[in-house]
Formats: sequence, C-alpha cells, structure tokens
Amino acid sequence: MKKLIILLFISTYSLSSFGQDSVKTRNNEFYLTIANFSPVNVHLKYKRQIVNKIYFKVGLVNLSASSNKLEWQTSTSFPISKLSYSGGIEAGIEFRKQLTKRFSLFHGPNLSFTYRETIFKISDPSLNTKQQKNITQSYSGVLPYSLGILFNLNANMLVAAEINPNIYYSYEVYKNGRSPQANNTSNNISIGFDNKIVLLSFVYRI
Repeated sequence: MKKLIILLFISTYSLSSFGQDSVKTRNNEFYLTIANFSPVNVHLKYKRQIVNKIYFKVGLVNLSASSNKLEWQTSTSFPISKLSYSGGIEAGIEFRKQLTKRFSLFHGPNLSFTYRETIFKISDPSLNTKQQKNITQSYSGVLPYSLGILFNLNANMLVAAEINPNIYYSYEVYKNGRSPQANNTSNNISIGFDNKIVLLSFVYRI
C-alpha cells in the first residue's frame, strides 16, 4: 500500500511537471496566406503548439470575392455582370522537424469545407430580378495533406511555403433564372492539389 501511494505521488508529480513544461514552450502562430492573385484568394490560420513537435491548426480558407460588369455599346444589348465569392473553414494537425536554426519542415493532415457562389446577371428590364440571374453554388469538402517549409526571419516573424495534395469532393447546384427546366446538379471527386501555385504565408509567432 505504501509503495502504491509513493508510485501515485511520483506519477502525479511527473504529469504536473510535464504540463508546466509544455505550457512554457508552447508557440502561437498567426498565418496570412496568399492562395491566388486573380482573383485574390487568402487564408487566415491560427496554429498552436500542443507538444514539442506537434501543432493544432484552425482557420478560414478560400476567402475571395470578385465583381465584373460588361456594358455593351448598342441599344439592343443589356449589361452583363458577374459576382463571385467564397469562404471556408479548415482544421488539422501538423508535425514539425527542425533542420537548422532557421529552417524547419512541417507536414500533416487537414479537413476543410468551402462554399462558393457565382451569379451571372443580365440586366434586361423585361425580366424580373430572379429571371435575370443564373446562379452556380458549390459545396466542397477536401482532405489535404500539407507539406511545407518554415524560414525564421527573426524570433517573431517567419515565412512559410507549402503544397497540399488532396482528395477533393464537390457538389454543385446550377439555377437558371430564365429556364428553370435547365436547372441541374453535379458531383465531382478528384485527387490533385488545392491550388495552382505554392502557398506563400507570412507568419507572426508569439
């Protein structure tokens, strides 16, 4: 009985010490990521160190909006406009490996969901507002695996570059305002990359 009490005391003390050490060494990182330039697409992410080489991350992804309008020079044509916007959320686990004092590798699985909507509008006054619009809505779920490198500019500022091979699923809904009989839906599953360029991030660490 005495040995059991001593063992429990040692175990409790060890766990307590481990927890205190973990708190002292935890880093918090804030990411601003450029995913595309035309249209501009950005990610805002937060990463928190949970143990020595493992981070938990969560963020807003695929934040984008664009608007275009075409004005015809003839009296028989009507202005055409296009509005697109998107937004999503992502969470994941990340593993780190220090290469040098300034460079480190990271990798890990993620799960993300994104909603996109594109609205084409023909400003024909003979049609009501609903009939003037053709709308495409997209709901996508992605399982990306991040592979990247971090470079320390100083103790608080870093730069990251990464690629994200993934499994991608999307469900699209097309709504034709003028011809509802043309409405349709589609599904797509693919394996590839979630962006055409390497993701470049500016990182602030505290």
